[in-house]
Amino acid sequence: MEFNADNPFVQALAVSTTLAMFMIGVAIGIMRLGKTWSTPVPMPFILLIFAVIFIAGSVYFENRGADYLGSMIGGAIASSVATFSATSFFTGIKYIMEGGLSIIGWDQIISALAICMIVSMFIIRTLQHKLQSAY
Repeated sequence: MEFNADNPFVQALAVSTTLAMFMIGVAIGIMRLGKTWSTPVPMPFILLIFAVIFIAGSVYFENRGADYLGSMIGGAIASSVATFSATSFFTGIKYIMEGGLSIIGWDQIISALAICMIVSMFIIRTLQHKLQSAY
């Protein structure tokens, strides 16, 4: 059997599955953060993630026509969301590697994967439609 990466079905399945696994990692990380109020990600790395995405977000919004203050606020919001997501994801991965899946249960993980795959496919198609109509 040959793997064809140009197949739109394979692409959609791969992207939605990857995004769904990221969503599950973030969800498990948020549950773990809510329970322990600590993260395995060191503070210097959290600050580095925030700084890099803040700079990239500010430049992105400035190039899209935002004024100075708007680009800074947009960069701060984007970097806050991305930093929280990345920190939650790595916290969730650490929890999974410590045996957290046995506590949660495989049936719940598989159900969450299926739901997240559906939601991610909806998000991807909605964004594609919005981007095609905008340009």
